[in-house]
Amino acid sequence: MDKSDLYNRLFHSEKTIYPALAAMSSYVVESSMLLTDMISQDSDHHRQEDTYDRIKMLESECDVLATEIFDRLNVTWFSPLPKQDIHALCDSLDDVIDNINVSAKRMMLYNPRTMGNQTMHMAEIVIECTKLIQKIFNDLNILKREPGRALEICNRIHELEHEGDDVYGSFVQELFESDTEALEVIKIKEIMSSLESATDCANKVGKTLKSILVKKK
Repeated sequence: MDKSDLYNRLFHSEKTIYPALAAMSSYVVESSMLLTDMISQDSDHHRQEDTYDRIKMLESECDVLATEIFDRLNVTWFSPLPKQDIHALCDSLDDVIDNINVSAKRMMLYNPRTMGNQTMHMAEIVIECTKLIQKIFNDLNILKREPGRALEICNRIHELEHEGDDVYGSFVQELFESDTEALEVIKIKEIMSSLESATDCANKVGKTLKSILVKKK
């Protein structure tokens, strides 16, 4: 191994891993915003198709970045964060965009007559979660520089996940008490379920970040 390769393994991981994580978080934010566009386009199936294609592309780009991060971890000796934590961050972040993609795909496949206000509310919760994640991922040094601020962001993500649970529970109760035909009930419930899963996965990102903060104390 020559000196340049040794230097790369020792010191360049932060310069490659941090930007890749930041890029992943930006794709997740963009996909969540596109999802709200899809919901608002529920009377225009052709526009929904175009929007879904963009979400699917972003999900694929996230997969590529996650693979690059894992490859980098496999060849570097030191990493800016514990390797298992970086794996957990990648996996949970990838799960967020996977569930956003599933939500969009279900909209395309099921083509419900209308999405409803609560579906948009849930999608907006997903957006807020992803934007909070991006705040940390854009500058992961905040974990050691401003741990209190990072903890506040993680706690807010946790609050939003609980809000999502409440919205989903209220939605299901109202849906089954309504006179909506059974097929439409199933369609909307499946879409809302994947949106609720996206908030759960965002909360997993926050929990991983909080565990990193605890280790650094």
